[in-house]
Amino acid sequence: MMRKSTSLVVVLILAGIVGCGPGAAKVEGTVTLDGNPVEGAVVTFMPTDGTGTYATGTTDASGKFSLSTSGKPGVKKGDYKVTVMKNKVVPGAVDMKPGSPEYEKMMKKGAPGGLTGGKPQFPTTAPSGPTSELPSVYASAMTTPLSEKVPPSGPITLALDSKKK
Repeated sequence: MMRKSTSLVVVLILAGIVGCGPGAAKVEGTVTLDGNPVEGAVVTFMPTDGTGTYATGTTDASGKFSLSTSGKPGVKKGDYKVTVMKNKVVPGAVDMKPGSPEYEKMMKKGAPGGLTGGKPQFPTTAPSGPTSELPSVYASAMTTPLSEKVPPSGPITLALDSKKK
């Protein structure tokens, strides 16, 4: 009996290490904007039925991404709405560290959520939606024209169009 319990524990641990479980499929693809690869975009697959966990991946310099769910490679089978966002980068912010003189200077200038005259700065109006370097239509599950079925028949191409608003 003890041997069977130990074997079961080993099998469960290995199943957890291998991937996101039964029914998970490998999902890879490429994001382009007007035919050019998009680097640094976050691709999110959200289940259309509103249940389950979403999957995400970030594009590399050639626009390629690979999705994972809860940190494990793969996506559960089903239908998904797909969003693609690329956050705007504040010049010089990539190398800034909290507490550094450059960081403190930027925060005092009134960067969003920063400090102005030593007092917290809060937005006076609600944000209008996600900010992205890509057309805003792709940033929300409510407006995106992109959808995919998992498992896909092969690599996915998400061809974004800059004329879509």
